[in-house]
Amino acid sequence: MFAQQKSQDLGFPLYMTACATIAALSGFNVGWHISVPNMPEKVIMGIVNDDGSYYCLPGTNESGPLPGCLPMDFPTWGYTIGAFAIGGFFGSLASKYTNVWYGRRDNIMISCLWMILGGVLSACSVNLVMYSVGRALVGFASGMCGSSVAIYVSEISTNKSRGALGSLFELFLNFGILFTQICGRYMAFAPAWRFLWAIPSIIAALQLVFLFFFTVECPRRLCANKKYNEACATLQKLRAGADVEEEFAAMLAAREREDESSQEEMSMWDIISCKDKKITWNTIIVMVIQAFNQIGGVGPMSVYSVGFFTDLFGDATLAVNISLADATVNIVATLVAVIFMHKVGRKGFMMISTGGTCIASVMMVLGSTLTGSNGSQGIGGLAIAAAILFTGSYSMGCGVIPWMIAPELLPMHALASGSALGNSSNWLFNFVINTIWPKMNAGLGTYSFVVFIVINLFGFLFVTFCMPETTGKDLDDRSTRSRVTDSEASDQEKYKPDHPTLS
Repeated sequence: MFAQQKSQDLGFPLYMTACATIAALSGFNVGWHISVPNMPEKVIMGIVNDDGSYYCLPGTNESGPLPGCLPMDFPTWGYTIGAFAIGGFFGSLASKYTNVWYGRRDNIMISCLWMILGGVLSACSVNLVMYSVGRALVGFASGMCGSSVAIYVSEISTNKSRGALGSLFELFLNFGILFTQICGRYMAFAPAWRFLWAIPSIIAALQLVFLFFFTVECPRRLCANKKYNEACATLQKLRAGADVEEEFAAMLAAREREDESSQEEMSMWDIISCKDKKITWNTIIVMVIQAFNQIGGVGPMSVYSVGFFTDLFGDATLAVNISLADATVNIVATLVAVIFMHKVGRKGFMMISTGGTCIASVMMVLGSTLTGSNGSQGIGGLAIAAAILFTGSYSMGCGVIPWMIAPELLPMHALASGSALGNSSNWLFNFVINTIWPKMNAGLGTYSFVVFIVINLFGFLFVTFCMPETTGKDLDDRSTRSRVTDSEASDQEKYKPDHPTLS
């Protein structure tokens, strides 16, 4: 007879991969809601006259109970974009508690409910307040699911699959951006624009059904709740019949070390006040890496790209085509990261990403500022190449790594709080960048991306000198390892075959 394969040696068991894929589907809805205002922007805003009166664009159907547009000026439009990020900020903070109270899987399901409610509210909005509240609710859902999906996928995955499966959230997010751009191109008129906000609600409802009936909770979370038999059975199901004795013993030993050292669940204040300096420093790394999911300039490249390139080239059709090309490049670059994550590593891709976006920002400034050969403002080819390089570089690292780094740097008792702080950093900078961009673009004009040159250069230096490599590390070898004495090295042995949960 052949010896049973050990679970640590597995790559991508089918059921485990399916669970991770279903959970990561939340990324599609997040990406959709990030980019959905881009194409129908002019239709929704309408036209506001100097005397305060307004009218919708010609051809807009205003019959029926729902207005054809929600008239507002451009700064107000920026605040509705920011409402999504503010919701994400508070959703991230809330995830610290909901991840502990309900578990990772149930927290993702709760986020689906908020996603459905917010999408329906925006789709049926009759005024600006209703629309903005809907945007805030889908942002709240996005903030909740961001940290939960990252932790869930990391904790159910094998060491060999964690990098690739951890990239699925960003891959689905980029698919969401691409599909909303395509749909928005053909639905940027009233009343069809309202269906753009309803579509992700339908997807969230389907995801909720699959999560409830098909997936399981993380074995590590179950162990933390002292549900050892259920944890063992769940791990066996995720590992497709492989021998889970050693992996489960290591999991139990890690929980035992935390119990013996009286490590209680850390609060966000415990981390901020440096109760454990190593955990605080690792959380700072998580927060900086999460910030670079937004702070480096991806917002203007996705949410405002149509308006930005229309102003630059004076051609709305060309601007739309560039945005679609960017969305496609996002997906290709994310697939590259998925395939080569285990070889290049988290740190390697972050260096490529921040370095690439810095160079692309330089090219964008030159391409939009220099005079062309025909005497026109800007060099179109250079600006387009800059946009492609920026989105491709971003997606390989800054788009992917932030969603998987917290579970690899933080121990179980600090993971919920540290992950919440990291995701809050992400959404806070999402709000700041997307809210101030219209004013920044108006004030700096073609030199707007100088700001992102500086930011991305700082990111490259921080990653190079401060970010540790976490590729291939076992989750149970996180910061608890620093507290393990030589006498504790045999902990795994006492949890092997004679442990009651394994028999």
